[in-house]
Amino acid sequence: MKIALFTDSFLPGIGGTENVVLRLGEELSKNHEVMVFAPDYHREFADDKLPFKVVRSKSIGVSKSDFWALPALSKNVKQAINEFKPDIVHSHTQGMLADFANKYAKKNNIPSVTTAHTKFSYCYKHALKLPFLVKPVMLRIGRRVKDADRVTAVSASMKEEIALYGVKDKEITVIRNGSDCKIREKVDKARNDRFALLYVGYIINYKNLKFSLDCLKELKERRRDFVFNMIGRGPSEKSIKRYIKKLGLTDNVIMNGAVTDRAVLDEIYAKSDLFLFTSIFDSDGLVTTEAAGMETPSLVLEGTGASEKFTDGVTGFMAKNSVKGVADKIEELMGNPEKLTSVGKTAKKIIIPWTEITKQYEKIYIEEIEKKKK
Repeated sequence: MKIALFTDSFLPGIGGTENVVLRLGEELSKNHEVMVFAPDYHREFADDKLPFKVVRSKSIGVSKSDFWALPALSKNVKQAINEFKPDIVHSHTQGMLADFANKYAKKNNIPSVTTAHTKFSYCYKHALKLPFLVKPVMLRIGRRVKDADRVTAVSASMKEEIALYGVKDKEITVIRNGSDCKIREKVDKARNDRFALLYVGYIINYKNLKFSLDCLKELKERRRDFVFNMIGRGPSEKSIKRYIKKLGLTDNVIMNGAVTDRAVLDEIYAKSDLFLFTSIFDSDGLVTTEAAGMETPSLVLEGTGASEKFTDGVTGFMAKNSVKGVADKIEELMGNPEKLTSVGKTAKKIIIPWTEITKQYEKIYIEEIEKKKK
């Protein structure tokens, strides 16, 4: 089978969708021919080291880490896909590459699949300074989703999100993201001098980071001692640093920047008592799975995409979406290290290998190809 994957989020970018497309492409390449279409990030990257062909579209940078592809202006994209002649196209974007993929599929009578990863309604409400622009942007995204033959979402909450784009008559299949994170058979969980909380991810305000800090401020006012390690880079670093100082948390919160060494990051996960992930924006949250591999339980908010894969008190912990609710839960866990240890050990149950996820996508590909033959 020849499979063309389209994405506006790929290496050398850093994020969940980037990792999903990479791992799916790697797994599919074991049994199929794969070509990935992605933006040019305007810096060198060793595409030739990957097990599949990567075609870079002309693009425009909207931030240091985000680039929008312009396939209509990219002759190499048109030439590459015409020569490749895919049996199916699969978009992991709702940007202009999705338009290109859907039009190519329709013209050549092959199926198109689209997967929704990102809660654009939440993202654009924060990004667009003119609120009246949000609805037209959402409807445009919805049109791209509607144009696909098959729609998948990475969580039930993401499935609900798609309805906000005006898509209400499409069958949507939920396929969660897989994980290839390291799973330790035995993790040394010797207690730290201070209760150690951890966040790993993009440092941007829509990840609800200021809310996390508000919760920790409440905890400090209760005279609880802790350290909160924040790992990652992002456009809101300066803003977050100012907020930490404003709340009087400079002795408790450490911004460590990016950690690219996997072994070092695994050790940081393993040495933490609790992974604090209060994001409402994330539809899944791969970092919580990485924490689970190191037997570190996560605390997430009830009713979020990240909460769907957890059973409260069994494989993770959940709190009400309030400063008091989160602070209460952390305080409770600080006094119950045995519970943290037992839930940390069972957290590994949430991990689904990419081989299993890839089989689910392959099944969809075959179903859609067979439909086109009828």
